[in-house]
Amino acid sequence: MPGRLDNRPARKRPRADTSQADSEGDDDDYDVDDANPSPRNDASNRKRARISDVRQQNAVSADQDGSDPEDDAAGPSNRHRANEAAPSSPPKTQFDQLRDGNFEHLEYEKEDDARATQRLTTRVRPDQVGEFQKVADNGIIESITCVNFMCHERLHCDLGPLLNFIVGENGSGKSAILTAITLCLGGKASSTNRGGSLKSFVKEGCDRAILTVKIKNQGQNAYEQDLYGDSIIIERHFGNAGGTGFRLKSEMGSVVSKKRDDVDRIVEFYALQVDNPLTVLSQDNARQFLNASSKAQKYKFFVDGVQLQQLNNDYQTIQESLDQMQAKVPDQEERVKLTTEVLQDLLRKKEALKGNEKLRKQKTVLLNHLSWFQVGEFEKELRERELVLAEAEPRIAEAERAFELATQKYSTTQEKISRVGAAVEEAQAELKEAQARADEESIASKGTKAALQHIQTEERDAHSNFQAAKNSLADHKRKIEAEETRLEQANGEAHSRKLRELEDAKKKVADIGQTLDEARNSEGDLPKNLEAAKKKVAGVAAEIQRKRGEIHAVQEEIKHLEGSQPSPFDGYEGTIRQLVGAIERERGFQSKPIGPLGKYIQLLKPEWSDVLEALFQRDLNAFLVTNKADMRLLQTLMHQSNVRNSPILLGSNRALNLQGKEPDDSFDTVLRALKFENNQVRDQLVISAGIEQIVLIPERKKAEDVVFNGGKPRNVNAVLCFRGGRGSQGSQGLRLTSSNNGISTAPISGNKNQRPRMKGDSGSRVAMKKELLHRIETEYRAIESQHRLLQQDVQRCSAEIEKHKKAIKVLETNLRHAQVNLDKVEAELDQFDGADGRLQGLMEQLPELEASVAHNARQLASLRVAKETKIKEADEAIAKSRAAKIEMKDAQARVEKATEKLKGLKGSSRIELVAKNEAEAHITECVKHKEKAQGKVERQRQYVDEMVQQATEKFGSRMEIPDDETHASLEKQYAVVMARIAAQSARAGMTEEELNPLLEQATEEHNEAVSTLRSIKKVNDYFKKTLELRLDRWRKFQRLISAQSRCNFVYLLSERGYRGRLIIDHRRKLLDLQIEPDNTQKKGGERSTKTLSGGEKSFSSICLLLSIWEAMSSPLRCLDEFDVFMDNVNRAISTNMLITAARRSVNRQYIFITPNAIEGRGSLGRDVKVIRLTDPRQRLLADH
Repeated sequence: MPGRLDNRPARKRPRADTSQADSEGDDDDYDVDDANPSPRNDASNRKRARISDVRQQNAVSADQDGSDPEDDAAGPSNRHRANEAAPSSPPKTQFDQLRDGNFEHLEYEKEDDARATQRLTTRVRPDQVGEFQKVADNGIIESITCVNFMCHERLHCDLGPLLNFIVGENGSGKSAILTAITLCLGGKASSTNRGGSLKSFVKEGCDRAILTVKIKNQGQNAYEQDLYGDSIIIERHFGNAGGTGFRLKSEMGSVVSKKRDDVDRIVEFYALQVDNPLTVLSQDNARQFLNASSKAQKYKFFVDGVQLQQLNNDYQTIQESLDQMQAKVPDQEERVKLTTEVLQDLLRKKEALKGNEKLRKQKTVLLNHLSWFQVGEFEKELRERELVLAEAEPRIAEAERAFELATQKYSTTQEKISRVGAAVEEAQAELKEAQARADEESIASKGTKAALQHIQTEERDAHSNFQAAKNSLADHKRKIEAEETRLEQANGEAHSRKLRELEDAKKKVADIGQTLDEARNSEGDLPKNLEAAKKKVAGVAAEIQRKRGEIHAVQEEIKHLEGSQPSPFDGYEGTIRQLVGAIERERGFQSKPIGPLGKYIQLLKPEWSDVLEALFQRDLNAFLVTNKADMRLLQTLMHQSNVRNSPILLGSNRALNLQGKEPDDSFDTVLRALKFENNQVRDQLVISAGIEQIVLIPERKKAEDVVFNGGKPRNVNAVLCFRGGRGSQGSQGLRLTSSNNGISTAPISGNKNQRPRMKGDSGSRVAMKKELLHRIETEYRAIESQHRLLQQDVQRCSAEIEKHKKAIKVLETNLRHAQVNLDKVEAELDQFDGADGRLQGLMEQLPELEASVAHNARQLASLRVAKETKIKEADEAIAKSRAAKIEMKDAQARVEKATEKLKGLKGSSRIELVAKNEAEAHITECVKHKEKAQGKVERQRQYVDEMVQQATEKFGSRMEIPDDETHASLEKQYAVVMARIAAQSARAGMTEEELNPLLEQATEEHNEAVSTLRSIKKVNDYFKKTLELRLDRWRKFQRLISAQSRCNFVYLLSERGYRGRLIIDHRRKLLDLQIEPDNTQKKGGERSTKTLSGGEKSFSSICLLLSIWEAMSSPLRCLDEFDVFMDNVNRAISTNMLITAARRSVNRQYIFITPNAIEGRGSLGRDVKVIRLTDPRQRLLADH
């Protein structure tokens, strides 16, 4: 494959391509699509970095032949002057000669054209012309979006997968789309011919511009489809202040990468070649190529477009590397020669020192004795250190026994604290209830006394009023009797009868009045019952409101858990985050504090969250340090951060051994319900809370059976359960313990407003909260049912009161009727009265006086009854108040006693915890002493082993050392032998010890020099063969691409009835067109393009462009304003030809830009998409 530094032949692309050549024939028949340097295959097998840049070659402004179409048209004199001014072609380099091979491969032009014509006719059959091409699964552009780009605030264009004609007025953004494609896919700003830098493309008045290109990414050959999906979105951002950046997004819009290299990989994977001058043919390039290019310029467009120039630059770089490698061969050969001479000289000196053999053997024996003597000394020291290590074990055992005793004592005190704490809570609750009852009874007693005094005052007043009214009535009756006697004597029996009727009428009125009063007084407890029922309803309503609040709180917590990612510091005081940051920044700690401890704990059973939070209390807020210096520094940081609720614990780095100290595996313990990210945190909770021996049992009955019924299980100190069983799990729990002091049941109440401080699975917490919500809602429905029943009681009491009121109204009506009858009798009696009306006046006053007497009598009787009742109530209230006060004093005494006991226990607990920590620290010190001794033993043993190994390797097995020999005597003998050896070595110029390293080094340098020389020669041979193979392939590509381009050009001309040929002169680097528009003229050769009309010249240039496009592998073809210099006839013909040629290609996408209308032109079909851009003037009008 071209562009790869290997010897493998070019292989066919896996995708179907109608432009592939016939494989039949000789070895020179290659697929023309394989002749381009960027085939669509795996990105890992593709050359990613180009050494040269094709666009640099486009910067050459002068042609090699120096000719110009306008100069030729101007006349012979102009051409002569131009040729004189043109520089002569530079002499060919060695690489050019090696590459071209005297152009022998181009001597078979007719045969190549014949085979290319045969392939073309086979590939393009008349029945296939006009068929729709296959839509590419990937590598084509789906849309382009420009924001603040050039003169456009926002420009968006959706492209079809096959042929696209973009039509619009000047300034509508047609050329901006091609410029955006080039820049967004990594092209240089200079290659667009629209600006020298990216900042020149930012819309005036804006700071930044954004370009977005969406690339199709489907099918079998998609690029990392599992990562990007069916589309790859490439965004490029750049500003007017400089600077640019890329964003690679997936189909869903998520950012995958921001690296330029990843963009280049995608562009090269799909061989988009945006810097190829013929892939995206801008306005200037299109105008130059189609209308104003010379032969040399056309040739340059040709070799750049088909990537032959790119391959030439790459192979030239290989040749330069090969030349550099070959230049190293003489220097390396000289180095081999020098190392050989040095090595031979040292070998001669080694031969001269072989006479010291006897002295060297004696020297070896002495060295053996010295080495093994030294080994014996270190072995003696090793035995002494092993004795020290053996003494460390009993110390550790004694320290561990002391620690176990301190731990047991501390645990016992903790159990007492738990029991006494529960007793304090119960006593405080009882005291609170007693205080409430005492206050309530005191208030009731005072109210009863005040009511009794008021009734007694009213009774005295009522008795005085009754006596006065009674005396007035008796006096008045005596007056009436006297008057009646006088009138009877005057009027006779009729008057007496009327008087009796009057008495009867008055009696009836009095009876009805008494009944009415009794009815009114009988109302009695009905209002009280109604008020009591209303109070009960209000109490239940308050409970309903409280339950609603609980439901709302749980629902909000569920929303919080489901809707956001909780912070690990939510459950702590607000300044804890500042403290953790200060700890991270502080460099003065010997060992970084660990905390808060809850941050390092994950709760595996979320249903126990509230109970365990209450169990640990402030321990979860604590910070753990290993030395007092760190403790003092942490206290300073806490003061600076205003952290008040986080204690500091002094721990140890030594891990606790819990083997044999935990309950049976059938029990869930607090330790097993937690997952610790730090073993020191686990060990601290084991020490302070004994979590390894606290069992978790949700059901209260099972928990009581485990603790109270039968023997307590092994290694179980306490059992935690839910207060109401599994169904009531939440913040209420119980701690059950059993010891020699008795059994204990202590409540554990959590704070419902406390956020979790331990980590937990969010999903499990949500499920637990939903279960709690279901239970609260069930309780809420039960309370609602009770509320409805109480409301019915209120309605019943109200109905009884209403019934009583109706009865009173009936009696009032009867009373009015009796009063009317009384008035009637009085009126008749008035007729018998004398002129002075004294009797009538007296009779009128009588009912009033009688009523006053009756009223005062009833009031007095009612007050006496009320007084007796109130006296009884007062006595009862006083007794209750006294009892409540006595009960309150007893409860206060119990609270004070329990509190004092708890205070003493906590003081003892702190002392015992200090003793426990000191015992643990003593164990740590003993262990460290042992580890230190163990380290010394291991290092000494390792040192002894190393010395034994070294002595064995250098001097052989251990020899018997005479008893009378000492280290000093051996050294003296060794010095004598070494002096004799030195004397003989002086005569040789150096010692054997000095010679051996030099000889070894010289040998290594000689071998390295020889190996390097061989490697350089081997690499050079490989590069030569590789370059020869690649240049041979390059010549075949040049030959086949040229033949295909010539045949395609002739074929495209014939579609309009033209004759012509494409002349590609690779020797002179010229490309010329010979055209004969009149097909009827059979005689004579074709004409030069300079003699053609403007339309004929543009048509022939379109044919040339299409023939070169056939030899390009890029799936993208862009052409800007191709028909700007054509008349209507040539424009329609060129458009049809572009559509037909595009339909013959496979997996290609075409984008043609024209300012002219496309409707009615060419054979448009469903594979042709016409995109009309809005007139900029209409856009301005729409904006205003």
